Amino acid sequence: MEGVKQKPLSRKEISEKIFVLVNPVSANSKTEKEWPNIAEFLKNHNINFHYKKSEYPEHSVAIVRNAIKNGYKYIMSVGGDGTINEVVNGFFENGILINNEAKLIIFSRGTGSDFIKSLGIGNSKKDIIKIIKNGKEKLVDLAKVCYISNEGNKAERYFINISDAGLGGETVARVNKSSKFFGGTITYLLGVLKTLYLYKNKKFELIIDGKKVINKKINSVMVANGSYFGGGMKIAPEAVVDNGFLNIVVLGDLSKLEIIKNLYKAYTGSHLSHKKIQSFKGKEVKINSREKVLLNVDGESVGSLPAKFKICPQKLKIQVI
Repeated sequence: MEGVKQKPLSRKEISEKIFVLVNPVSANSKTEKEWPNIAEFLKNHNINFHYKKSEYPEHSVAIVRNAIKNGYKYIMSVGGDGTINEVVNGFFENGILINNEAKLIIFSRGTGSDFIKSLGIGNSKKDIIKIIKNGKEKLVDLAKVCYISNEGNKAERYFINISDAGLGGETVARVNKSSKFFGGTITYLLGVLKTLYLYKNKKFELIIDGKKVINKKINSVMVANGSYFGGGMKIAPEAVVDNGFLNIVVLGDLSKLEIIKNLYKAYTGSHLSHKKIQSFKGKEVKINSREKVLLNVDGESVGSLPAKFKICPQKLKIQVI
């Protein structure tokens, strides 16, 4: 009745309700337009949820952190891989999980939607209903990276998919400043080709579990928890999201022509057969360079080297089919 105060939700009622973080600018801002229909679809399937839209970079971290502190146990990310990254970081405060029972639900709305490929889940509205109602819990690894931020300060964050130093780092910086009208795959491919024209291989030092494995001029280093990035490239086919190891892929001193001629192999994961490409696994990784090398983390251009990576095994619960 009008004028009658609603009874506040109990802690138990809040914990059973899904908190939805919506990034309206994801999918080239299509999510803003489509969210009302998505919300109506969820309501029609008796999904009990509360939502909030992010308004600026890193806003999602604070929103999710506050939601978990307030008792929400189920957190849904509606956005791209960059949104997932922010939501994941919102599960933590001062490097500690706020609630060990909190679970992540991923409704991938990005142009790439790469991480869900490693989980084997889809991104349709029907898929998300199945995940919510019939989903199983999967305990996955995270990685923590310490790096130099774009502002020149030391920074750290968790990531769930892939970090890339080198050509990919510069490509992501370029792609994120442009329109993604053509979707993730074509947009990233065009970005690679444009970046490649100006990019020069750099000297890297790569240390894995205390052993120096690279100290020479190469193209890029990928540190992976998931297998896919760049709108469908299976760049780290040996990566497993819950095996307690990082997969490190090194693109050696490849020429521009060699990259172009072998680029298609990255979409099938067959590129590891190339003599200038190496794959390692480890738990701690350090990447250094005397040159300026940009760093991409889960599809976001966050800063530059030097960077230190550490695997965090069995760290986060995710709902899957």
